[in-house]
Order: sequence, then C-alpha cells, then structure tokens
Amino acid sequence: MRIRINPVYGKELKMKVRSVKFALTIFLFNMMLGIVAITGFEVMFNMHLNPYVDYSGAAKVFYILVSMEILTVMFLIPSFTAGSIAGEREKQTLDILLTTTLTPGEIIMGKLMSSISMVFLLVVSSLPIISIVFTIGGIGMEDMLMFMLEILIISFFIGSMGMLASTMLKKTVQATVCSFAQIVLVCGGTVVVVIVAYIAAKLYYYNCMGAVGSMPDVSSVLFILLINPAFTIVQMTAKHCESISVISKAAGMLNGSMPSTIVDNWFRLSMISQMIVTVILLRISAILLKPTRKKKTVS
Repeated sequence: MRIRINPVYGKELKMKVRSVKFALTIFLFNMMLGIVAITGFEVMFNMHLNPYVDYSGAAKVFYILVSMEILTVMFLIPSFTAGSIAGEREKQTLDILLTTTLTPGEIIMGKLMSSISMVFLLVVSSLPIISIVFTIGGIGMEDMLMFMLEILIISFFIGSMGMLASTMLKKTVQATVCSFAQIVLVCGGTVVVVIVAYIAAKLYYYNCMGAVGSMPDVSSVLFILLINPAFTIVQMTAKHCESISVISKAAGMLNGSMPSTIVDNWFRLSMISQMIVTVILLRISAILLKPTRKKKTVS
C-alpha cells in the first residue's frame, strides 16, 4: 500500500533541502551550540577547580542549549512560513495552485509541514551536541523527550502565525514583518497585560481602598501566559535549574496563589493551549485562502 504524501509538502521539502543556504544554516547553528556547550563545560569544571562532578551545572548547560534552540526556532519559523503563500502570489502561481484538486487546508498544511520539517531537521542535527550532557548525568530521557515535544508544538504554534500573515498579505516582506509582530504581541503583549493588571490593582488599593485591607487578587490574569512560549521556556528552565516556580512567584506578587495542580502541569497546559490556538489560526488561514466565487446574475 502506497502512502499518499501531500504534493505541496513533497515539492517544498525537496526545494529547501537541496539549497546551499539551509546546509550553511545547519553548520552555523551547530557550531554556535558547540561553542556554547564547550564554554559551559569549561566554566563548570576548570574555572572553579572543582574535583567533583556538578550535576546541577550540567543541567544548566542543557537548558541553556535548549533555550537557545527554541529561541532560534522562534526566529526561523516566521522567515520560512511568511513567504509560503505570499511568495506564490508574488510569482503569480497561487491561482494555478488553487485550481488543483488540493483543498485550501491541504495547501496550508503542506506549506506549514515543509517549513516545520526543515526546522525539526535542524533540531535533530543538534542532538549529538545536546546529548553531551548525558555523559555527565543530571538529565534523563524524559527531559530530552519533553524538549523535543516543546520544539515541535512551538514550531506549529509560531508557524500558524506565519501562515496567517502569509494568507492575509500579498508581499513576503510584509508577511514576515507581520509574523514577527505577532510573536512580539504574544510573547511581550501577554506580559504587558499582566503588568498592567498589577499596576491597576496597586492603584485601586492605594487610591480607592486607602491602603486598607489587602490588595485585590488579580492572579487569574496569569492564565494568559499559557499561550506565551517564551514564558513556558522560562518556567521550565527555572523549575529544573533553580527549583523555583516563576508562575508561583508571579501569583504571589499579584496577591494570589496558583493551585499546585496547575503549577505542576503548567508545561502540559501551555502546550494544549498553544495547540488549540494553532488549530484556530490554521482554520482561519484556510478560510482566507479559499477562492471566492461570485454568483453570476441572470439578466
């Protein structure tokens, strides 16, 4: 039985894999990670003249490398996806693509999957460098699998933003700028919402309540951070390296508390929330891409 591969995915993947630019990107990316890993181990073992193995230090190096990879993915994915549909418009081939038997949803998924496959190939190529930490210890296979899952879901999440911008705008440059603007809005805008809620609660406490009693509990606004991939990285890194929960400290600053069930499962809840938003954005992109047919008026 032959497995049917999305033709858009197959075509895009072949074109991108054969490019010299992508091979150079893999080389530079892994060289950067290798330099960071070697520097981290040099500082950990030789700078402090410590004869003992520091497992917590090895874990810190691991999560520094993981954070670097995720941030790199967040910058690479928009540049890959923003020109997917907008580039077809610029080359005037989108109308031809829409006349095929492929549905708009299949076209969107084919374009998105080809971009994510490139980024995932980049991540897989870096596994030998990431796995150096296993020679020391302090990191288990569960941490590695969690890292791969997070990369995959964040790639879909950021990629769906790029696809939405690509279907909405006609130029690749405009779509790329819009994609990065969406990332800034999600990563920075959600934090701004939390800060504004904190300031509003403070002003209400001092001006309306006369600094009597306790400040209003506005910790529920922190749930907006579930769709913030940057905060998910910070929460995961701090929890494993420093044994502290950023979300719990933030809830305390907002005069509230976060249930332990949510704190312990923040990573899972964040991934689920981002996947829900991803499905919504891809659905909107498919609707926008669907050609409209004008009804003919009978005279």
